[in-house]
Amino acid sequence: MRTNKTFGSLLALVLTGLFVVGNFIGPKEYRKVLIDGDGSGLYAYLPAVFIYKTVDFTPVFEFEKSRRPPDYMGHNYHKRNGILINKFSSGTALLELPFFLLAWLLSLILGIKADGYNIIFQYATAVSALFWAWAGLYYFVQLAFLFGMNKKRAWLVAFSGLLATNLLFYTIITPAASHVYSFGLISIFLYLMKKVFRDQNRRHLYLSSFILGLIVMVRPADILIVAALPMLAGSSASFIRTVKDKLIRGDLFVLVLLFIMGTSPQLVINFLQTGKLLVYGYQNEGFYFNRPEIINFLFSYRKGWFVYTPFMLLLFPGMVTLYKRSKFEFFSFLVFLLLLIYVFASWWNWFYGDSFGMRPMVDFYSLFFLIIGVWLISIKRRWLIFTMYIFIGLMIALNFVQTYQYTKRIIHPDSMNKQAYWQVFLKTSEKHDGIIAATDESYYGKLDEEPFFTTTNDMESPYPGWNTQAVTDEDAFSGKFSARMDSMVTYSPTYLYQVPDSLTGKNNLYVLFESMIFEKQANATLNALFVVDISNKKGETLFYKKFKVKKLPDKVTGQWRPEHIGFNLPEIEKNMIYIKLYIWNLPRTNFLLDDLNLKIYSYH
Repeated sequence: MRTNKTFGSLLALVLTGLFVVGNFIGPKEYRKVLIDGDGSGLYAYLPAVFIYKTVDFTPVFEFEKSRRPPDYMGHNYHKRNGILINKFSSGTALLELPFFLLAWLLSLILGIKADGYNIIFQYATAVSALFWAWAGLYYFVQLAFLFGMNKKRAWLVAFSGLLATNLLFYTIITPAASHVYSFGLISIFLYLMKKVFRDQNRRHLYLSSFILGLIVMVRPADILIVAALPMLAGSSASFIRTVKDKLIRGDLFVLVLLFIMGTSPQLVINFLQTGKLLVYGYQNEGFYFNRPEIINFLFSYRKGWFVYTPFMLLLFPGMVTLYKRSKFEFFSFLVFLLLLIYVFASWWNWFYGDSFGMRPMVDFYSLFFLIIGVWLISIKRRWLIFTMYIFIGLMIALNFVQTYQYTKRIIHPDSMNKQAYWQVFLKTSEKHDGIIAATDESYYGKLDEEPFFTTTNDMESPYPGWNTQAVTDEDAFSGKFSARMDSMVTYSPTYLYQVPDSLTGKNNLYVLFESMIFEKQANATLNALFVVDISNKKGETLFYKKFKVKKLPDKVTGQWRPEHIGFNLPEIEKNMIYIKLYIWNLPRTNFLLDDLNLKIYSYH
């Protein structure tokens, strides 16, 4: 008991210290926005229900639009039955609720407008994430103790897991994301179910069923945790006996009822919005179960789990030890792990957008920490213990550096590759901030084989829809002429596409913008931009997005090279009349352009 109290208090101090460093001391100025990205959609239930008193997310969407750049598309909101629904489920918001209410009360006391987004609400959400991280690590230790692990070693694994994995990032840097909440709930669920198999306690079983409902409400895919239950049983006999016993006693009805109670807030919201209890909110998103990206999911430089969280390589000696301890536990865990990887690697966006490392795996880290801990308690040789400490120390250092790199956009949030990874490996200086450019945007579906619209400008003569800027015969990729870009010429030849009425309402349009580039000086196009600008009849911008022309800096000059960007257009609305596409010579450097190509596709 004393060990738990001491280390539990220490964990709270460590989490608080990391939070202060990450949000107040580390940045040049304290962070003002912590509810961002997917986290803003997960959180949106609270201002919608408590501030705007509605389950229609239109006022929340309009508020978010007011504080975001013109390329904000509100990707997590969809129209159903004339109202705007949220594709994310409400579980994360429910777990944030006590802290939200506290922020509301403090705002009223301090005379600050309680709009759900002021600085008090921002940091209340962050404190919520700290609490659930603490709860997850605390209950992991209790679970590890039930597996025969010494409490001090269990706490060592807990601290190591926090500091050496991207659990740290999702606790401190993006506290509004769902993963630390799922981590906390799953830790509690695993602990309760281990107690059920060991003590056959009904109270623990009932509570675990309710917790499972909450787990599903936070992230529906995390229902996969039930596949780990045979391992917790310890043997097939124990698992079968427990299942039969609960079914014979008639506990199934109570368990289902408690599970439904856990998910009931979402069911009620679904019904109020659509008249249906079950709603699939991820419109135009799904799984490719016939082509999972397993190798990329685990080992790619883009987001590979073992690349950005190499601490998890300790799972392999852990699984060897587990096999020696219990073949049933080993094969049960192996089946669970393979199932988890297969399902998550089958998601259409297998790299999960802007994220640090493989974020869906964070939810299950308490179970992975347990397998690693099984190996640690088996180590007897001093040299191996010493080697293990060295490895963990290096993994903590690497995680801190890469977490910092991600926050400074030295590591790109979704477009890393092998060349980019090693070019910025362990680099932390400001000159590396943002040097890696975004690659083509992804989409769910299959791109049509042929574009429904295409146009080319090779600078040899005027072309319909293109305005031609400064043309030179200094050099060319094809023909005689190319477009000159310099300190006086900041915009490339521009194409103005007039949107036909037939495209109104379309939300499955993809643009491929290509150009040949000739750099006279090294990295002349490093800060040049591909630009798309959608406007109405008055020329007012409705949507605006830009992408770097050059993906990585290099020293190559004096030769023609292709550059391109692929991106999604927003849903075409009636007032969207023109789409303007061009290259912006923002740094006013000298380079040449030739063979500008535009292609617009549909995908299904």
